[in-house]
Amino acid sequence: MYWGVGFASSRSCVVDLSRNQSFSLGLCGSDDHYSFYGYIITFPLQDYCNIMSGLGAESWWKKTLCLTGGALLAAAAYLLHELLAIRKEQKLDSKDAIILHQFSRPECEVPSLSPFCLKMETYLRMADLPYQNYFDGKLSPQGKMPWIEYNHQKVSGTEFIIDFLQEKLGVNLNKHLDSRERAVSRAITKMMEEHFYWKIENEFWYLVQNSLGLLFAQNDMFDRVGS
Repeated sequence: MYWGVGFASSRSCVVDLSRNQSFSLGLCGSDDHYSFYGYIITFPLQDYCNIMSGLGAESWWKKTLCLTGGALLAAAAYLLHELLAIRKEQKLDSKDAIILHQFSRPECEVPSLSPFCLKMETYLRMADLPYQNYFDGKLSPQGKMPWIEYNHQKVSGTEFIIDFLQEKLGVNLNKHLDSRERAVSRAITKMMEEHFYWKIENEFWYLVQNSLGLLFAQNDMFDRVGS
Protein backbone atom coordinates (compact mmCIF):
# COMPACT_ATOMS: atom_id res chain seq x y z
CA MET A 1 0.00 0.00 0.00
CA TYR A 2 1.36 3.42 -0.98
CA TRP A 3 0.27 6.68 0.55
CA GLY A 4 0.22 10.35 -0.37
CA VAL A 5 1.47 12.74 2.30
CA GLY A 6 0.12 16.23 2.99
CA PHE A 7 0.40 18.92 5.62
CA ALA A 8 -2.64 20.29 7.50
CA SER A 9 -2.68 23.32 9.81
CA SER A 10 -5.31 24.39 12.34
CA ARG A 11 -6.38 27.17 9.96
CA SER A 12 -7.85 24.85 7.34
CA CYS A 13 -4.71 24.93 5.19
CA VAL A 14 -3.85 21.63 3.47
CA VAL A 15 -0.92 21.33 1.08
CA ASP A 16 0.15 18.19 -0.79
CA LEU A 17 3.88 17.94 -0.23
CA SER A 18 5.20 14.66 -1.56
CA ARG A 19 4.65 10.94 -1.89
CA ASN A 20 6.11 8.31 0.32
CA GLN A 21 5.27 5.05 2.01
CA SER A 22 2.99 5.01 5.07
CA PHE A 23 4.00 8.03 7.14
CA SER A 24 2.36 10.10 9.88
CA LEU A 25 3.97 12.77 12.01
CA GLY A 26 2.91 15.68 14.26
CA LEU A 27 4.78 18.88 13.48
CA CYS A 28 5.33 21.75 15.90
CA GLY A 29 7.70 24.70 15.84
CA SER A 30 7.96 27.56 18.30
CA ASP A 31 10.17 30.37 19.53
CA ASP A 32 9.87 33.17 22.05
CA HIS A 33 6.89 34.83 20.41
CA TYR A 34 5.35 32.56 17.84
CA SER A 35 3.98 29.04 17.81
CA PHE A 36 2.51 26.90 15.08
CA TYR A 37 0.76 23.57 15.11
CA GLY A 38 -0.04 21.25 12.25
CA TYR A 39 -0.10 17.61 11.25
CA ILE A 40 1.33 15.47 8.50
CA ILE A 41 -1.66 13.61 7.05
CA THR A 42 -1.68 10.52 4.83
CA PHE A 43 -4.12 9.18 2.27
CA PRO A 44 -4.04 6.04 0.07
CA LEU A 45 -3.04 6.27 -3.58
CA GLN A 46 -5.35 4.05 -5.59
CA ASP A 47 -3.47 4.02 -8.93
CA TYR A 48 0.06 4.26 -7.62
CA CYS A 49 0.83 0.53 -8.00
CA ASN A 50 -0.27 0.50 -11.64
CA ILE A 51 1.91 3.51 -12.42
CA MET A 52 4.94 1.98 -10.72
CA SER A 53 4.49 -1.41 -12.40
CA GLY A 54 4.52 0.25 -15.81
CA LEU A 55 7.92 1.76 -15.10
CA GLY A 56 9.53 -1.54 -14.09
CA ALA A 57 10.45 -3.22 -10.84
CA GLU A 58 13.45 -2.55 -8.63
CA SER A 59 14.86 0.17 -10.90
CA TRP A 60 17.64 2.46 -9.80
CA TRP A 61 15.45 5.51 -10.18
CA LYS A 62 13.10 4.31 -7.41
CA LYS A 63 15.75 5.00 -4.79
CA THR A 64 16.43 8.37 -6.35
CA LEU A 65 12.72 9.13 -6.35
CA CYS A 66 12.41 8.24 -2.66
CA LEU A 67 15.39 10.38 -1.69
CA THR A 68 14.17 13.30 -3.78
CA GLY A 69 10.65 13.00 -2.40
CA GLY A 70 11.93 12.95 1.18
CA ALA A 71 14.07 16.03 0.58
CA LEU A 72 11.17 17.88 -1.04
CA LEU A 73 8.89 16.89 1.85
CA ALA A 74 11.29 18.28 4.45
CA ALA A 75 11.93 21.48 2.48
CA ALA A 76 8.25 22.12 1.82
CA ALA A 77 7.31 21.54 5.47
CA TYR A 78 10.03 23.94 6.62
CA LEU A 79 9.05 26.65 4.13
CA LEU A 80 5.38 26.32 5.00
CA HIS A 81 6.18 26.63 8.70
CA GLU A 82 8.27 29.75 8.12
CA LEU A 83 5.59 31.39 5.98
CA LEU A 84 2.86 30.79 8.55
CA ALA A 85 5.14 31.94 11.36
CA ILE A 86 5.75 35.21 9.47
CA ARG A 87 2.01 35.56 8.92
CA LYS A 88 1.34 35.13 12.62
CA GLU A 89 4.13 37.58 13.46
CA GLN A 90 2.41 40.18 11.29
CA LYS A 91 -0.87 39.59 13.13
CA LEU A 92 0.79 39.84 16.52
CA ASP A 93 2.35 43.18 15.55
CA SER A 94 -1.12 44.75 15.67
CA LYS A 95 -1.32 46.88 18.82
CA ASP A 96 -5.11 46.80 18.81
CA ALA A 97 -5.59 43.01 18.82
CA ILE A 98 -5.61 40.63 21.75
CA ILE A 99 -4.67 37.04 20.91
CA LEU A 100 -6.85 34.68 22.96
CA HIS A 101 -5.56 31.10 23.16
CA GLN A 102 -8.23 28.61 24.13
CA PHE A 103 -9.50 25.10 23.45
CA SER A 104 -11.21 24.38 20.13
CA ARG A 105 -14.95 24.82 19.68
CA PRO A 106 -17.05 21.79 20.71
CA GLU A 107 -19.55 20.07 18.44
CA CYS A 108 -22.48 21.26 20.58
CA GLU A 109 -23.85 24.79 20.47
CA VAL A 110 -21.92 26.21 23.45
CA PRO A 111 -18.82 28.30 22.62
CA SER A 112 -16.54 26.32 24.96
CA LEU A 113 -16.67 23.39 27.34
CA SER A 114 -14.13 25.10 29.59
CA PRO A 115 -15.76 27.47 32.11
CA PHE A 116 -12.66 29.67 32.22
CA CYS A 117 -12.32 29.93 28.43
CA LEU A 118 -16.01 30.83 28.26
CA LYS A 119 -15.53 33.41 31.03
CA MET A 120 -12.55 35.04 29.28
CA GLU A 121 -14.19 35.32 25.88
CA THR A 122 -17.41 36.65 27.47
CA TYR A 123 -15.39 39.31 29.28
CA LEU A 124 -13.69 40.44 26.06
CA ARG A 125 -17.03 40.66 24.29
CA MET A 126 -18.68 42.57 27.15
CA ALA A 127 -15.73 45.00 27.29
CA ASP A 128 -15.95 45.41 23.48
CA LEU A 129 -12.24 44.66 23.09
CA PRO A 130 -10.99 43.49 19.67
CA TYR A 131 -9.47 40.01 19.90
CA GLN A 132 -8.48 37.04 17.76
CA ASN A 133 -9.18 33.45 18.74
CA TYR A 134 -6.35 30.93 18.41
CA PHE A 135 -7.70 27.39 18.88
CA ASP A 136 -4.22 25.83 18.86
CA GLY A 137 -4.70 24.04 22.19
CA LYS A 138 -1.25 25.04 23.40
CA LEU A 139 -1.01 25.82 27.10
CA SER A 140 0.64 28.95 28.43
CA PRO A 141 4.24 28.86 29.70
CA GLN A 142 2.69 28.35 33.16
CA GLY A 143 0.64 25.42 31.86
CA LYS A 144 -2.73 27.21 31.93
CA MET A 145 -5.63 27.77 29.58
CA PRO A 146 -6.88 30.27 28.52
CA TRP A 147 -4.12 32.81 28.06
CA ILE A 148 -3.55 35.91 25.97
CA GLU A 149 -0.82 37.62 24.01
CA TYR A 150 -0.82 41.40 23.84
CA ASN A 151 2.11 43.27 22.26
CA HIS A 152 4.21 40.12 22.72
CA GLN A 153 3.34 39.92 26.43
CA LYS A 154 1.88 36.59 27.61
CA VAL A 155 -0.58 36.50 30.50
CA SER A 156 -2.45 33.44 31.81
CA GLY A 157 -5.20 32.95 34.36
CA THR A 158 -8.50 34.79 33.94
CA GLU A 159 -8.11 37.05 37.00
CA PHE A 160 -4.55 37.99 36.02
CA ILE A 161 -5.68 38.66 32.45
CA ILE A 162 -8.51 40.92 33.62
CA ASP A 163 -6.15 42.85 35.92
CA PHE A 164 -3.62 43.14 33.08
CA LEU A 165 -6.21 44.51 30.64
CA GLN A 166 -7.50 46.96 33.25
CA GLU A 167 -3.98 48.27 33.73
CA LYS A 168 -3.03 48.42 30.04
CA LEU A 169 -6.33 49.47 28.47
CA GLY A 170 -8.19 51.09 31.37
CA VAL A 171 -11.13 48.68 31.07
CA ASN A 172 -13.11 48.14 34.28
CA LEU A 173 -16.56 46.59 34.13
CA ASN A 174 -17.05 47.05 37.88
CA LYS A 175 -16.33 50.77 38.10
CA HIS A 176 -20.02 51.58 38.60
CA LEU A 177 -20.35 49.25 41.63
CA ASP A 178 -20.26 50.52 45.20
CA SER A 179 -18.22 48.83 47.96
CA ARG A 180 -21.06 46.50 49.01
CA GLU A 181 -21.69 45.34 45.43
CA ARG A 182 -17.98 44.77 44.90
CA ALA A 183 -17.88 42.58 48.02
CA VAL A 184 -20.86 40.51 46.80
CA SER A 185 -19.25 40.17 43.35
CA ARG A 186 -15.99 38.99 44.91
CA ALA A 187 -17.77 36.43 47.11
CA ILE A 188 -19.77 34.98 44.20
CA THR A 189 -16.67 34.79 41.99
CA LYS A 190 -14.71 32.87 44.62
CA MET A 191 -17.63 30.58 45.37
CA MET A 192 -18.14 29.65 41.69
CA GLU A 193 -14.49 29.39 40.63
CA GLU A 194 -12.87 27.85 43.72
CA HIS A 195 -15.65 25.76 45.28
CA PHE A 196 -18.54 25.00 42.92
CA TYR A 197 -16.08 24.37 40.04
CA TRP A 198 -14.61 21.34 41.79
CA LYS A 199 -18.11 19.90 42.26
CA ILE A 200 -18.55 20.04 38.47
CA GLU A 201 -15.17 18.36 37.97
CA ASN A 202 -16.14 15.64 40.44
CA GLU A 203 -19.44 15.04 38.62
CA PHE A 204 -17.74 14.69 35.27
CA TRP A 205 -14.43 12.97 35.98
CA TYR A 206 -15.46 10.73 38.91
CA LEU A 207 -19.18 10.00 38.96
CA VAL A 208 -19.75 9.94 35.19
CA GLN A 209 -16.64 7.89 34.51
CA ASN A 210 -17.60 5.40 37.21
CA SER A 211 -21.11 5.15 35.76
CA LEU A 212 -19.68 4.43 32.32
CA GLY A 213 -17.38 1.81 33.82
CA LEU A 214 -20.33 0.05 35.49
CA LEU A 215 -22.28 0.19 32.23
CA PHE A 216 -19.45 -1.43 30.27
CA ALA A 217 -19.01 -4.04 33.00
CA GLN A 218 -22.73 -4.94 32.81
CA ASN A 219 -22.55 -5.23 29.03
CA ASP A 220 -19.59 -7.61 29.33
CA MET A 221 -21.51 -9.70 31.89
CA PHE A 222 -24.58 -9.92 29.61
CA ASP A 223 -22.39 -10.93 26.66
CA ARG A 224 -20.86 -13.75 28.71
CA VAL A 225 -24.27 -14.98 29.89
CA GLY A 226 -25.64 -14.90 26.34
CA SER A 227 -22.70 -16.86 24.99
